[in-house]
This record gives sequence, C-alpha cells and structure tokens, in this order.
Amino acid sequence: MPSRKYKLLIVDDSKSILHTLGRVFADTPYDVTTIDNPVKAYDKIENEHFDIVISDIMMPELDGLSLLRKIKDFNGTIQVIMITGYLTINNTINAFRYGANDIYFKPFDDMDELVKAVDAAASKLDRINEILKMLASEKKK
Repeated sequence: MPSRKYKLLIVDDSKSILHTLGRVFADTPYDVTTIDNPVKAYDKIENEHFDIVISDIMMPELDGLSLLRKIKDFNGTIQVIMITGYLTINNTINAFRYGANDIYFKPFDDMDELVKAVDAAASKLDRINEILKMLASEKKK
C-alpha cells in the first residue's frame, strides 16, 4: 500500500473505459480523476498536481505517446501507465523509450494487473520521496 494518497488521472477518449476504470479505482487508496480529452488532460496536469497517469495511446487531437512525452518533459517523476486497444511493436517500444512504467492491452483480461501496476508506480513514488527527504535533511546539516 502506498504511504500517502496519490492523485491518479485516467485519460481515455472512451467514456465506457473511463467509467469502468473509475469504478475499479474507486475502491483503492487513490484520488481518481477521469477525463476524455488528452489536451484538457495535459492542461490539468500543468495546473493541478497528479502523481500517476493512465493514458490510452490512440486518441484524437493528441495521441497518448505525445501526451506521455509532454508529461515527462513537464515532470519526469509523474508515473505513466499506457493502455491501448492497438498494441504494436512500435507503440510498445516508444512507450517505454519515452518513459512509460508499463503498457496494458484493452480489453483488460484482469483489472487486478492494472491496479498492481498503479500500486508499483506508487511504491516508486514512495521511494523517490524517501530519497528526496533524505537529501533535504542532509542539506540542513
């Protein structure tokens, strides 16, 4: 379990996927926001604080891989998990090259796997925060 309540943003142009994932993550310790527009999602990321993002790859206006790159350029510690109905070698390689934590294929066989991926991202954030606190306390000495 994560050490604090992380904010999770789910981005997908499919309202039914957003509804399903919103329900799945409602029973988790995450503060969940869903949005169906990747351009508006990026505005939210810039103006609000999100720790973890789940993003579809194939979306109009701004595809998920471009969104991933923008997120990582904005704040490299935001953890990003990609989801797609169009899994290709290129998408997979680029997702990891651009800094995605993981990638999952829709329709989801097992929602628990996606929840575990978010838990793993939260654990990574716990570790990052632990290191930053340690460095901050070292500076004070």
